Amino acid sequence: DVYDLGPPPVRLTEGERWSGVALETRLPYWFDALTIEYRLLYDEPLRLRSYAASRWAAAPAQLLEQRLRQQLGLSAARGRNANTCRLRIELQEFSQIFVAPQQSSALLQGQATLLDTRQRIIAEKAVAVQQQASSADARGAVGAMVAASAQLGNELLDWLYEVEKRGRLKSCRVTAEQQE
Repeated sequence: DVYDLGPPPVRLTEGERWSGVALETRLPYWFDALTIEYRLLYDEPLRLRSYAASRWAAAPAQLLEQRLRQQLGLSAARGRNANTCRLRIELQEFSQIFVAPQQSSALLQGQATLLDTRQRIIAEKAVAVQQQASSADARGAVGAMVAASAQLGNELLDWLYEVEKRGRLKSCRVTAEQQE
């Protein structure tokens, strides 16, 4: 079975609110493979396992980045555009976590960093999102990952509004001249 994160989500922002912010998503190489990963916390919690008959349609970092860009209305971080701030998401965990044989959840855990046009840190936030899986298999893992990705998008949006309210995103606004 081959999975992605589903059809495009509902966009949470209006217009070009974050047009001056590009998204970059990073995962460690062991989580950025096509295999769908899980951990048994009750039996060898340090051992990362994968479902033999199921995989992702693309690298998880690409799937997650596409989902968050669609949800938040951000552009992709390509090259070093001098007029673009960056929202960098670095996840250290992207897996299904089992606490018991029939009880699991998807876990997305890491760091969000907002960088200005000179790549200086504007703001940072630890992120940890967990969503219950409906079943103890790859299908349950993927469903929980979709829900966790949506929750992460909502939390990032709230955080961006908070950073903006504090006046920290002024350098990230794209003017009409910069768009031409």
